[in-house]
Amino acid sequence: MEIIVDILILFVVVQSVLRLSLWPAGWMRWLFYAIVGVAVWIVTGIAAGLSKLQVEGWLHTTAVLQDVAVVCLLDALLCRLRWYPGLLFLPVAFYVLCQLLFTMTGTDFHTLGLILGITIAMVFPLLAKALIWLLPIRADRAMFHLAVTIIICLACLVLASHSTLHISYSAFHTPHSTFYIPQIIMDYISKLLFGIANILLIPDILLLIIFFIRSLILLVTTYMQYVARRGGGGSSIYAKYSNMLIGHEPDEAYADYLCAQMEAEAAKDVNLSRLLTKLGPVLGLIGTLISMSPALVGLSTGDISGMAYNMQVVFSATVVGLVISVVGLFTQQLKSRWYQQDISRLEYAASQYMKGKKVYEKEA
Repeated sequence: MEIIVDILILFVVVQSVLRLSLWPAGWMRWLFYAIVGVAVWIVTGIAAGLSKLQVEGWLHTTAVLQDVAVVCLLDALLCRLRWYPGLLFLPVAFYVLCQLLFTMTGTDFHTLGLILGITIAMVFPLLAKALIWLLPIRADRAMFHLAVTIIICLACLVLASHSTLHISYSAFHTPHSTFYIPQIIMDYISKLLFGIANILLIPDILLLIIFFIRSLILLVTTYMQYVARRGGGGSSIYAKYSNMLIGHEPDEAYADYLCAQMEAEAAKDVNLSRLLTKLGPVLGLIGTLISMSPALVGLSTGDISGMAYNMQVVFSATVVGLVISVVGLFTQQLKSRWYQQDISRLEYAASQYMKGKKVYEKEA
């Protein structure tokens, strides 16, 4: 796990330089790294009081690694904000300070912390400036920043699944395991995928709740449109474009333009129903499959209460996804038929309007 942590630290440093190179004001970069340098010098006493065994113990504690992974994921997501500097550089600087103190024994700790703080305050703004010189186009730096952020997220997923990725290396010495190394690789990959799937469960459930609320709102608005059409009127889109047609002088090109615009706007309104129709079952199936795995594990271990809870999640995700799909399909069929009628009415009104223009031109 030390290798993964070192890789994560390296990419956090690169991400920090890329992130601050996107800032338009150079003095803000100098200010941020100066604050980090001062913070490193202040916490030198705390770092000196730690032992190497304590730091290594943190790197082998699953709970600590999972907390670090959650913080890294949140920080990587927040880095998409414009003026967010990224706070992962602070613990990385502290970790580097601890490693320097362990390596350079016999050196004055406060002097070493001061040297590291000055180095951070002076070198990293220059690195950001050099990066701007190498990549003058801001879009290129933003693309590299996004790629490094994705790599950090993947490394955090590995850290989050550290408890399920423990491998007994004594098994390498098993004499009758000819294909054991490929089995270890496949076991590592399968458990990594299992950890990623568990992480995706919460976003999937949240999306199901959001789309379910949106489907209820869509059902209410569709009923209001139905009541309006029962009163003899058309949709609000038809009323808008018919008024635009009447308020303009007769023009065949303009009439065709209005019909095309109304058709595009109607398709945009129907797209929400079409989206719910397709995404509802997909999200429900994802929630079902993710929750089914711990339910089967509970069944194998005899944990009936845990199995019952996971089966509730399984059935709930399936039912909610299907309800979303039903609402989307129902509203899609109704709105498609209504808008097709409105488009035909607008085309007929445009043709009649153009006939009036031709009669007027003949009389003139």
